[in-house]
Amino acid sequence: MKVSHKAAAGLLMAFFFALASATFAMAQDSGEERPANRHDMEEIISRGELRVAITAVDQAPFYFVDKSGNLAGYDIDLAHKMADELGVKLVISREAATFNDLVPLVSSGKADLAISKLSRTLTRSKFVKFSTPYMTFRQGILFNRLQLAKVASEDSVNQFVRNYIGTMGVIAKSSYANYAKENFPNATLMEYPTWEAAIDALTRGEVLSVYRDELELKKVLSSVPNSALLFKPIYFRDLTDPLAIAIKSSNTQLLFWVNIFLESQPKMTADQILEKYANK
Repeated sequence: MKVSHKAAAGLLMAFFFALASATFAMAQDSGEERPANRHDMEEIISRGELRVAITAVDQAPFYFVDKSGNLAGYDIDLAHKMADELGVKLVISREAATFNDLVPLVSSGKADLAISKLSRTLTRSKFVKFSTPYMTFRQGILFNRLQLAKVASEDSVNQFVRNYIGTMGVIAKSSYANYAKENFPNATLMEYPTWEAAIDALTRGEVLSVYRDELELKKVLSSVPNSALLFKPIYFRDLTDPLAIAIKSSNTQLLFWVNIFLESQPKMTADQILEKYANK
């Protein structure tokens, strides 16, 4: 049976209307509230809130409860500036127990952003998109001097590090647990629930060294009495830790906006950040 061009066009139009109606009905049934033509930025502005996730445990000087009982720190200031630029209220979520727990909060849409001293890693990038780094630290190792003297002389420390064999403390399920496996495959990793527990183990000589970014090592050196006698730091020029903001993979407009925003922010070093937030 022949079908005229006019009839065929009518059938095609009817098909598209039916498809559109079905799609709309499915969106209604699923609780979908965002119209197809509304992008992620409009949703945040319409909501009137920018939801930012940080970990439950303070990570001074990036975020911490200050002497007045308020959240303060570099990341908190950054989040406030973003909310102000968007003209919305900042809402902070602290339900993430670990850095890795921030990723599902963002990927599920429970948080718009994770601004939480979060290292940009290949593993995390499987589930979220990352902004350009807003800060990059050198990686470093902090040795127990007494234990180090048993395996290497002062002159041979650099050679020892290149072929590291011995115990190394890291925070469990952290980016540095992964970095250590990649960069020091012959090290015996000792994973601790917190950074404080790792430093306690280092002080007792339970581990030869601990591994983290230069800022955290400098915090230890400045806070522990006689640290120069107890510890020896090594900082790497070729191993870095880029900190970036995590964003839901589908929120491409938000990612674009965040990157432009970060371009306007002054870059700070580890020493500058420590000095700025030292007495808060």
